[in-house]
Amino acid sequence: MIRPRFDESGRMLAVLAAVTTVLYAASAVASWSNLAGTQRVLAALALILGPVAIVVLARAGTPSPKRAVGYATALSVVALACALGSSDTMPAFLICVQAAMFLGMHIGAFWSERNAGIWVAVLAVSAVVGAAIAPYGTPFISYILVALGIVGATEVFGVFARRMRYFSTHDALTGLLNRFGFESKIEKMLPACAARGLSVSLAVLDLDHFKEINDEYGHIAGDVLLTRVSKAWKGQLTKRDVLGRLGGDEFVLFMPGVLEKEALQIIDRLHRSHRAEWSVGLACMPASNRWADIYRAADADLYRAKRSRPPRTRGKTNPETGYSDPVRRIAR
Repeated sequence: MIRPRFDESGRMLAVLAAVTTVLYAASAVASWSNLAGTQRVLAALALILGPVAIVVLARAGTPSPKRAVGYATALSVVALACALGSSDTMPAFLICVQAAMFLGMHIGAFWSERNAGIWVAVLAVSAVVGAAIAPYGTPFISYILVALGIVGATEVFGVFARRMRYFSTHDALTGLLNRFGFESKIEKMLPACAARGLSVSLAVLDLDHFKEINDEYGHIAGDVLLTRVSKAWKGQLTKRDVLGRLGGDEFVLFMPGVLEKEALQIIDRLHRSHRAEWSVGLACMPASNRWADIYRAADADLYRAKRSRPPRTRGKTNPETGYSDPVRRIAR
């Protein structure tokens, strides 16, 4: 038994396939008696390919793999071309044009900018070819308008969706992934790492005495420190590593395929990149573990590090460096 379980991209594409299939069916029923043999075959294909796309997404599970979404998108494009090729009335033609624009909006929202450009080109060409062979005669200018409408809808909605997705997954102050964005990315990376038999390391980084900086010098000084520290850390990391800010003065670093020895070397580089005083908790586990379990282990290590840290030397916290001169420490 197939149990449909989609993420946002798969769910929206499945809904789009279901709705357009119903509209294609209504159009086919209304004009079936007027269609020739080839046109009936195209209408039947349009009705079959939509449910096939839904089945592909359902079998893929969640999160929907990019390959499954690609197959479903291709099936939806072919279904649209078939529906256009069998449309013999203006309402049927307009239904297909609207379906093409909605499919373009989905492509713009859930594919990268480069891949979306490829997909929308394929979609526009398929729609124009379908309109050209349709029994409903349309002037040449209609083909141009259909292509422009698809490209315009994809681009406008794609830009809007990418901006919304960025601001929902990134911290406005530091530009790092926020809690939602970080957890979403790691939950997608862990299965890939587990399939390769990799271990992963997770470090929870917490700035020391951050509240005192805010209280004594103001929140602007605290924001400056957070920005400088995060920038210094990013300069020490590779594209493999994922750095995020969970909130306040708490950061988290995910290092796929990294064992404890290398993780400690990376943490040492972070330590030397900025003079701020901070504590760290580290967990190294197989990638088959759940994100929540890995984070809980690293957070517990951070708590032990803070408890075992020697008493702070009295002194004034410097907002430029984040520590009390002349003593600097990092606890682990």
